[in-house]
Amino acid sequence: MVKFRGILCSLLLASSASFAASLDIEPYRDAQLVKSYSKAEELVEIPLSKIRRAGSGWEPESVIRLKGDYFSSLYKVNRNALLPDVYEHYREQMLLDGRTVLFECESRSCGSSNAWANNFFKDYLLYGADQSQYLLVVQNQQDIYQVLYLNRRGAGDVMIRLDEVKSTEAQDTELNIIAQMDVRDIPRIRRFINDLPSGQNVVGFVTSEKSNIFSAIEAGDRLISEVSAGIGERLQSRVRFINLADLGREALGVNRISFVYVRR
Repeated sequence: MVKFRGILCSLLLASSASFAASLDIEPYRDAQLVKSYSKAEELVEIPLSKIRRAGSGWEPESVIRLKGDYFSSLYKVNRNALLPDVYEHYREQMLLDGRTVLFECESRSCGSSNAWANNFFKDYLLYGADQSQYLLVVQNQQDIYQVLYLNRRGAGDVMIRLDEVKSTEAQDTELNIIAQMDVRDIPRIRRFINDLPSGQNVVGFVTSEKSNIFSAIEAGDRLISEVSAGIGERLQSRVRFINLADLGREALGVNRISFVYVRR
């Protein structure tokens, strides 16, 4: 069984360790650094699926949302570079030291390049043809996440975005978030639960906020009732909902549901 007290504490604790970028990846030959950015204690979303239209915007169907020390770099390689060679150069290094692939896609299976560039990464320089994009997300045993996205722009240059996030969430707890999404996106939640491995159940932590009518707790209870009704009786048996109200909003967002595996 998952211990709720341990999980709740891990949501609320964060370390104060200073940030030092640990990207130990050698750039592709002749790659030019366009810009870089770093920030400590940043709230970051790690993509775990292709990007799709969600309401009036775009977002990956599944993400991990965490607070961590964040480092991002953008490189440019000239138009003569072959995309598969560039991708393999980075992929080989990212998979060293037992790192685990959390998500990987290429071409149109990643979704819209325009959405990745402008909606998710918020950098128009990454925009290119859907069929020429690559995305790779890995994690090591110290909860350091690396996200690689590359594409060829219309001008021919290959743009390489490499992000690293070192989680500052408390370690050695029973919390291991496997997916997060909008709590009102019932079709997406239903698909996620339905696609779980046979016999695998989950806990769903729901965050909410108070309104002029309802307290945060009451709003959370209403959201849980809506989700339960929306996923149906068959799937209800596979998930235990816990109402966090506004206690986890800084790390988990507002009106979101975060799923954790129940240990078997």
